[in-house]
Amino acid sequence: MKTYVIFFFISLLLVGCDSKDDYIQDVYVNFYVDLTLPEYNDPENMYGNIGVPGNSIFVNGGVEGIIIYHGFGENYAVYDRNCSYEPSLSCSVIDSVDSGIAYCGCCSSAFLLSSTGEAINSPALLPLKAYPWSVNNNILHITSY
Repeated sequence: MKTYVIFFFISLLLVGCDSKDDYIQDVYVNFYVDLTLPEYNDPENMYGNIGVPGNSIFVNGGVEGIIIYHGFGENYAVYDRNCSYEPSLSCSVIDSVDSGIAYCGCCSSAFLLSSTGEAINSPALLPLKAYPWSVNNNILHITSY
């Protein structure tokens, strides 16, 4: 009887686990952004104006691109654009930012960039993947873990 109970629980674990790896991939990131360049400070730039606190820009890198959010002073937040809800879907990408809130057009999740990238709207429950950064002489250095 004990063997049947153990077998039953192991079967439940195997059936209940999804074999699909549905998480934001770990990728190598190591690049610099010169925050004084015009393409990051032009109000007409379709990618945003990082020179003003509260604004953000999209840059290449990471899994689906990177969001750089400018907080106050030299405080920044850097996140991957890959949405944390079903990130393996090809449409699972942050496609817009408004007032410090990032939106995924695929699942309608929203994330607060000024804090820790936490989800503030369902269906996502996990925050966006954050990248470490440092600033030295207006050069933002973004790395992976």
